[in-house]
Amino acid sequence: LEAILTRGTCMKIATVSLAIAGLLISSGAMAGPEATITGISDYDFRGVSQSGDDPALQVDANVSGETGWYVGLWGSNVDFDNCCDEDFELDWYAGFTAGETVEWDFGVVYYSYPGASDDLNYTEVFLGGTYAGADDKWDFGIKQWYSWEWFGYDDYGYYTEANFNYTLPWWEIGVTAHYGYTWGDGPDDNSADSGLEEYSDYWIGLNRSFGPIDTEIRWVDTDLDDEFEVDSGVGRNDDRFIFSISTTFPWE
Repeated sequence: LEAILTRGTCMKIATVSLAIAGLLISSGAMAGPEATITGISDYDFRGVSQSGDDPALQVDANVSGETGWYVGLWGSNVDFDNCCDEDFELDWYAGFTAGETVEWDFGVVYYSYPGASDDLNYTEVFLGGTYAGADDKWDFGIKQWYSWEWFGYDDYGYYTEANFNYTLPWWEIGVTAHYGYTWGDGPDDNSADSGLEEYSDYWIGLNRSFGPIDTEIRWVDTDLDDEFEVDSGVGRNDDRFIFSISTTFPWE
């Protein structure tokens, strides 16, 4: 896999994604397509701001198949203090889900930054499982991510996460909680340049839907401190509230 997914990964994943989408459409086994538009007060990725502590507009377009396959493209504006002429992030992804009581999810994501240095681009693969409660009021999931070019560096990195969702018995309010841990040679060997080390991130949030409009507020934080803590602007990683509003098309 590492030999295949090298610097030509963007084109390869795009080609594979389009091929799978074509097969789904031609076979009539497609559920979708769907598109989600999100406005968010800060693009947070694993506890670290990717938009310079400023708002972001994000779009996710995908198609999925009745057999569990899905492919998509996700995009957002970014701000790394113009380190590499970056303005946008485009993530190509493809994966497969299966299972009932426990839903398994396996896939690959290619993070790309059109117009910026190729050194920013990298690939991750993931495997996760989610267990849903019998009453569909709650679920708990864990997911493991792996990259052999962590954040564009020539080192491997891991991200392990756990997520919990629960729907309160009143007002259709959802409660979400997350814990993640970034580790491996990537954060260990490149901390002076990346501004990150092995660290934990976590958040807790509330969400509610109003017809086709979904809203959420989260409190986000990390355990980064000393020289790695950033309390404002580019790369912010201290505690803060983040608000988002989104809608998914087509509306029911």
